[in-house]
Amino acid sequence: MTIRSRARRALLVLGSALALGWHPLVAQVSRDTVQLPDLVTTETRLPTRRDAVAAALTVLDGDELRLRGVRFVHDALRDVPGFQVVQPGSFGAVTSVFARGGESDYVKVLIDGVPANQPGGAFDFASLTLDNVDRIEVVRGPASVAYGSDAVAGVVQIFTRTGRDGAVHGSIAAQGGTFDSRALDAALSGGSERLGWSAGAARFQTDGIYDFNNRYGNTSLSGRVRGAPDRLTEASLTARYRRDTYHFPTDGSGVPSDSNQFTSSSLLTIGAEVGRRVARGVEARLTLASADSDAEAEDDPDAAADSIGFAFASRRRADVSRRSADLRADLRPVRHAVVSVGGQLEREHERQTGSVSSNFGAGPFTEDAPPFDERRTNRAGYVQALVDLPNGLAVNAGGRLDDNGRFGTFGTYRIGAAWRLRSGTRLRMAAGSAFKAPTFSENFASSPFEVGNPSLQPERVRSWEIGVEQPLLAGRVSLSAAWFDQRFRDLIQYVTAAPGEPTYTNLGAARARGIEAGLLLRPAAGLTLSGDYTWLDTEATDAGASLSPGFAAGERLIRRPTHAGRAALRYVAGEQVTLAAGISFVGGRDDVDFRTFPSVRVTLPAYQLVDLAADVVIVRGSARAPSMALTGRLENALDAGYQPIVGFEGRGRTVFAGLRVAR
Repeated sequence: MTIRSRARRALLVLGSALALGWHPLVAQVSRDTVQLPDLVTTETRLPTRRDAVAAALTVLDGDELRLRGVRFVHDALRDVPGFQVVQPGSFGAVTSVFARGGESDYVKVLIDGVPANQPGGAFDFASLTLDNVDRIEVVRGPASVAYGSDAVAGVVQIFTRTGRDGAVHGSIAAQGGTFDSRALDAALSGGSERLGWSAGAARFQTDGIYDFNNRYGNTSLSGRVRGAPDRLTEASLTARYRRDTYHFPTDGSGVPSDSNQFTSSSLLTIGAEVGRRVARGVEARLTLASADSDAEAEDDPDAAADSIGFAFASRRRADVSRRSADLRADLRPVRHAVVSVGGQLEREHERQTGSVSSNFGAGPFTEDAPPFDERRTNRAGYVQALVDLPNGLAVNAGGRLDDNGRFGTFGTYRIGAAWRLRSGTRLRMAAGSAFKAPTFSENFASSPFEVGNPSLQPERVRSWEIGVEQPLLAGRVSLSAAWFDQRFRDLIQYVTAAPGEPTYTNLGAARARGIEAGLLLRPAAGLTLSGDYTWLDTEATDAGASLSPGFAAGERLIRRPTHAGRAALRYVAGEQVTLAAGISFVGGRDDVDFRTFPSVRVTLPAYQLVDLAADVVIVRGSARAPSMALTGRLENALDAGYQPIVGFEGRGRTVFAGLRVAR
């Protein structure tokens, strides 16, 4: 069954649930979306007061982001301290996120609780959009106790919105802009506390920043149904589907040279959860998750004469599926404590196919890639205790044991505490460990130059942090600061080996430490000023077998700036006008220049970007008529020149303008 057919089936199931009102066997998002907005779930997987969370936590509001004209999740993550977003050039280009100096595959991505990463942690943020998103919860630091593999340096969880006020709300928005960009979004939601639902659809397309072969298109569909048929039971079902196609003319060094190469991909996530109170102080919760993705890359000959040399044409495809079930019991032995005990079963499947056409002068020939169709299973058990005392002290501790079909058993832990003083000061500390499983290629590859190693151990991290938050002037001013320290080891590296011997082994090590500081001001009604700064110190402490200048002992890790920050202003005048401005600063950072042979290490210069946005209601809505608003966003307003990656220019000044109709 293809992902498109699965998507149609998921939408049919979701539509049926919308029509029937509630289905007793499926559910998804935990209670944080059906209770008070100051509750969060990502760090503990339980509804928890924000000030009782020991980890560094940022919550991004979906409505606020849309009022600022933000379309993609990766642009929203630029607001998170300690997060560095790297997108080389145009819309659709592979987009990486580095959290607190960790690798780009050290951030676990969840969509309504469904893991969306590839096995081994990779996730391309290029096409993940904000349509129909209620909020994004971002946890910094290790979180494998709650989420297993990949949650090494952070977790990003996207929550789909739902209705609950008894009314039906709908909106449609259209925008156009630079590079012949066009966007159309539609959303509908309704329901009550007993039953809520939402549905959304969006389309974005652009010609891109290059003169040729740079078209990009993205289509997404999403929906959610939530039901609470009685006081003992809650359930919900979510589905999100995305498909995109990205044409790019550049080679690996950023030089425009190809007229027809492109990639296309899709992602379908389906989540279901049901929770029921089975006895006094005992709740059982079952979560089911499914993620299917495919990725294709095609590069046909540019012309009839383009048929000489190695790999003048190629085709590749990868299909990945992840299925998981999680069953846990939440026990409340005393009033201010909850203990969770659970188990999880996950199965991963990856299939790769491909072919390469070459011609060394004796005529063209095509070679198929070695067959690749592998599976692996992971079983885990975990326990977690949360205590939130009336005196302001909150403590959490947990442990997890994973049993993987490839690397065997692996244990992780996390402990933290937050203390709310009467003065308003909040102190917090946390420490823990996490891991990232090998990729399927690192485990199973079987080509002449790449042989998987089934004995690989996971990459691992130990981390600790301490932070303080201080409100002043009755909450109109808020200060925060945190120190973190992460140690990475058993990094998987490619090594030269005898024919048929594994080419991957655990060798490398690195560290990342730094300071995150923030300031929030509310000097007047409707006006908010904010700023954050991150100082980051990274080092490759053991180069292992690496011969690349990008990972050399004693050197900084590439693409992680030592200094980064952002300042923002937001002004809201009633429900009529929202104005926003922001300036981002990214300091100098090391990279590798592949335009020379051998490649060399270089330092990219610092840059600053200014963004502006406005949302102005021109027709106020009524019981009989919808509201209308003009929307606008100006990115890189000063048209600064910069390179996020060597050889790839960042987007210049970009303008979007449009109209939104809502009721």
